[in-house]
Amino acid sequence: MWSTAERQPRARACLDRTEHRSHLAGAVGAALCDHALTAGWVTRVGTSRALAVTATGRRAWQEHLGVSTDGL
Repeated sequence: MWSTAERQPRARACLDRTEHRSHLAGAVGAALCDHALTAGWVTRVGTSRALAVTATGRRAWQEHLGVSTDGL
């Protein structure tokens, strides 16, 4: 039997139905999310799927990934 990880695409764009914004889905998106949570770059907001970017995360997104944090 195949595991979920084997069936999951490596990376793909996905439109969030509630926020109407695109996000990175697939194994790469899941791994990046796991790392961001573990490293303290983001924190969960309550019990929802929502995340908040921390000050450490803002610096890390810019320094390591070259991502502008202006819209976060």
